[in-house]
Amino acid sequence: MAARHINAPIGKRHHVIRLRTRPDLREGRGVSNPDLRIVPIDPLNRDQVNGWIRTQRAVTEHDLPGEPLPSPGLQRLRLLLWPDSLDVERYVPVQDGKVVGALELVMPTQDNQHLVQLDLEVHPQHRRRGIGTALLEFAERRTAELGRDTILTAAVDSLEHGPRFDHAGQHFAKARGYKTVDQEIHRRNDLTLVGDDELGRLYADAWEKAAGYELVQWIGDCPDDVIDGYAALCERMYTDPPQGEELDIRPAEYDAARIRNTEWTLKERAQTQFMTAVRHVESGELAGMSGIVVYPGEELHAFQDDTIVEEKHRGHRLGMILKIANQRLMRKYRPQIRYIHTWNAEANDHMIAINEAMGYRALCRDLDVQKKL
Repeated sequence: MAARHINAPIGKRHHVIRLRTRPDLREGRGVSNPDLRIVPIDPLNRDQVNGWIRTQRAVTEHDLPGEPLPSPGLQRLRLLLWPDSLDVERYVPVQDGKVVGALELVMPTQDNQHLVQLDLEVHPQHRRRGIGTALLEFAERRTAELGRDTILTAAVDSLEHGPRFDHAGQHFAKARGYKTVDQEIHRRNDLTLVGDDELGRLYADAWEKAAGYELVQWIGDCPDDVIDGYAALCERMYTDPPQGEELDIRPAEYDAARIRNTEWTLKERAQTQFMTAVRHVESGELAGMSGIVVYPGEELHAFQDDTIVEEKHRGHRLGMILKIANQRLMRKYRPQIRYIHTWNAEANDHMIAINEAMGYRALCRDLDVQKKL
């Protein structure tokens, strides 16, 4: 069993890469913007950076009401720091001296070198003016210049009995040749509604089927004696989770050096990573792992990272043990956190059942949309 994973910026599924714009009404064609400039973000340009952050927060408030706003501190650190396994380019469209959107291109460097992951946003006050079209055309040209042929992004979709979200992004993507290749459900766990007694019962019941296994937990740096097993599980995140047949995500290569570099990046960006693994005592093999990440300055929301159990160790309720144990670890150090967010492929029934039992409830659907250039 495994949570859904795409190789994206650290904490990928909780910094959702998506299209947030609105199509122009005239048959999907953008309005001409002769005075629009698309420029790389200068991390030392205060007006650019402040405008970029204000845009992201305004977009979240408009498109995902009630969801956590991007952390200004983390966003500034993201401009300066990313792992060696990625290249990142960020641009802002500027019109009349104001930042009116945001564009991020994320390129894996150690695997999936055919791929660009796209985050495109237009400020709600500046939509229907062709800005989104100009940004997407720029992104596609830049992708071709980089020698890559696949662009992957996401658009929000409302669930039948959930809150209603703006669907303009998915219409915009479809009109420009992006095809839905997978679907994920975004769930949120309100920890104030989760009874400790019920979690304790689930945890005890799971351990009755997990004789011969033990917990290994850490915050930040993985212990040396399990890092190779941890790297192997990270690789499996690219092959084990269910995914759409046309989603072009390819196998990855992880080793201790890549893990250490990622950990260093998280710490430098003041992100705290809580990790729990289970080890098979007799063989010493790492059988599964689960992570939660907390952002700097964030006091209410945490974000579930990868969860996976290696195939030959399944059937022992290890997924339930991992998720509950790691949630307890996070709450020990960050007791004020109220919400944990997670994303799972819609077809990942086993992990969804674990999450539902722990109190996670569906908020919306993320459509993974892809274009082959």
